[in-house]
Amino acid sequence: MPRPRAIQAAEAPLWLAVLLDYSFSDRSAQKAAQLDLLGIAHDATAYPDDIPGWRLAELLLRWAEQYVPAEDWQRLQSRIRKRRRQTLEVIKNG
Repeated sequence: MPRPRAIQAAEAPLWLAVLLDYSFSDRSAQKAAQLDLLGIAHDATAYPDDIPGWRLAELLLRWAEQYVPAEDWQRLQSRIRKRRRQTLEVIKNG
C-alpha cells in the first residue's frame, strides 16, 4: 500500500511551482484542472497574508488528489527532493 500523499506547509510554495509546471507541461491535462490550480496560485500570490502555508498545502493536496495519478505523484516527489537539494546547496555555498 503506498504512503498517503502529504505536502508540508513550509514546502507549499515549492509544490505550487512544481504542480503548475506539471499541469501546463502535461498534454493530457484538463483545462478545468489548470484553471483550478491557477485560481489557487492567484489567491496565494495576490493574498499571501490570507492563505497561510498550511492552508496552501491543504488546497494543493486536494488538487493533486483529484488530478495527479499515483505514478505522476512519485515523479513530482522526486522533483521536490531535487529542488530541495538545490536550495540547500545554494544556501550552503552562499
